[in-house]
Amino acid sequence: MTNSTPRLSLEGLRQFSPIDFLTPHYLQQLLDSLQYVEHQAGSVLLRRGENSLALYFLLEGEVWLGNKKLGRSIQAGSPEASRALNENQPQAIDVAASSDVRLMAVERGLLERLLSWSQSASYEVASLQEEQPHAESDDWLSKLLRSPLFGRLPPAHLHLLLARFEFVEVQAGDCVVHYGEPGEHFYVIKQGRALISLPASYQQPLQPELHRGDFFGEEALVSGSVRAASITMLEDGVLARLQRNLFIELVRPTLIPQINATQLQQLTAHGNKNSLLLDIRLPMEYRMAHVPASMNLPLAQLRQQAANLDNTTLYAVLPEGGVRSELAVHLLNQLGFEAYLLTEQPGQAPVAA
Repeated sequence: MTNSTPRLSLEGLRQFSPIDFLTPHYLQQLLDSLQYVEHQAGSVLLRRGENSLALYFLLEGEVWLGNKKLGRSIQAGSPEASRALNENQPQAIDVAASSDVRLMAVERGLLERLLSWSQSASYEVASLQEEQPHAESDDWLSKLLRSPLFGRLPPAHLHLLLARFEFVEVQAGDCVVHYGEPGEHFYVIKQGRALISLPASYQQPLQPELHRGDFFGEEALVSGSVRAASITMLEDGVLARLQRNLFIELVRPTLIPQINATQLQQLTAHGNKNSLLLDIRLPMEYRMAHVPASMNLPLAQLRQQAANLDNTTLYAVLPEGGVRSELAVHLLNQLGFEAYLLTEQPGQAPVAA
């Protein structure tokens, strides 16, 4: 059972490790993402040998670690309770509730990203400024480092990538990428504004603008397809550009987080999250054979239908769509959803509609 009250304060969250290493900005971000879970006395919270995508910290009550004869107990508020009950993977021992307990669940990946940002982002900005002494402002870089795209990168990869950016001056009216052409670069706007546009034959009521720190061009590099839109500069500016081979080698693997059926079950059970199997193939492909209980949402409709999706649900994208499935995971995460590529079938035989 999940209970949203009472919630921790920032000061209360600082009592846990390694959360106490986070800077105030990222500590608040973690606080806003917490899930609270309650279990009754006698419940098994964590089983030996399992892997979990969440870290669980004891907030109230008492838990027992190991077997009844040789194990030991941990009380909420004790020094031992400042660390996660399942810090190491796979889980080394069983953990059961000696009394009614209340836990907080923290997504491992999110905590790792926030720790990386707290400890390395300012270093990366300063380091790149040393390599680019004529940079006018680091606002664009700070914004990029806070994005989900670069937030998953290991610090070593991040520094290498930032050092390999090329800086290109552009003028108002320049078309940086053209609809339908192959993708050769990933771009970040360091200075200036740009407009996203489609050919006149497409209905496009809105023409979104891109500003300093916004990036574009990654979708063609993720999918290996051609450019899905044109980008035209609205004013003179500077673009940071990364070559295709570097992007594919160091960035692309982190854009498609994966999950298997066991991990999906554990995450939804312990974190009390709803999950949905998503099939992004064409309706005709879906009708021929699909996993029961999966929802069909073709990739081409993903952006338009995103407003109808529940942002508290975990989306497991089925792999049958191949590269399309990978691109769907990336797009969903960019739109603020929690999405993974399912690496194995959930044990259900496909059926025809």
